[in-house]
Amino acid sequence: LLRNYTQNIDSLELVAGVTQVYHCHGSFATATCMDCKREVSGAVIKPAVLSGKIPRCQPCLEAEATNTASSQPKRGKPKPKKKKKARASNHTESDDSDNEASHPHITGLMKPGITFFGEPLSSSFDAQLWADRAEVDLLVIIGTSLKVRPVSEILAHIPHSIPQILINKTPIEHINPDIVLLGECDKIIEYLCHDLEWVSPSRIEERGQPRRKRRPEEVQSAEYPRRLGASHVWMFEGAKLPMPYARKHDPSFTRERKTKKQRLN
Repeated sequence: LLRNYTQNIDSLELVAGVTQVYHCHGSFATATCMDCKREVSGAVIKPAVLSGKIPRCQPCLEAEATNTASSQPKRGKPKPKKKKKARASNHTESDDSDNEASHPHITGLMKPGITFFGEPLSSSFDAQLWADRAEVDLLVIIGTSLKVRPVSEILAHIPHSIPQILINKTPIEHINPDIVLLGECDKIIEYLCHDLEWVSPSRIEERGQPRRKRRPEEVQSAEYPRRLGASHVWMFEGAKLPMPYARKHDPSFTRERKTKKQRLN
């Protein structure tokens, strides 16, 4: 695996053991203080997030408490308040107070290391994509609608000579990959592992065991996919595709037709 570009922000790829991951929209693996820019592990703010609290930077809170204590004036007779002169304005004082209350400054706010809607992606995205472009020999697209830019434009940056395989529950009609496998992504991957006699990591009893070919008694039967006509599109269990798309690739397509079962040896 050269690189796994993911839009997921939950870091499940790392938990699954994938190391060559680029988080296009960041992840919860880290968090940064909006004031002092101190970066910590996502595990530090996890308890606060799960309890519904706002995660705060402890050093900034301690510094604020120290500054507040040192700047408190000595107690004495309170000075009489001066009356403020009325000023002509297009808005009322209640508008000002509402604006201030709606955007209060929170000292030491910890922001997860993710890209929020409207924020630009890291500049490292373009650099990483440019470097991988020269080494990629196969592009596999799994479980996406390819509607969010700039990740959706990755395909346009890959040379046309590089084969592309789409594994998805629904077709993506604004791209034209070489192979389209439609259905439940997990089941499709299991089918490919059966056909190639691979052991998927989740099926390995002992973690850390290297991949190996299965013994004949370990190979299980799997549902054989249905090919749409003579096209590059195959349907697996759970596939959802509009009738016009199906008829485009197979004019005789009917939903009543069932897929055949075949033992893979």
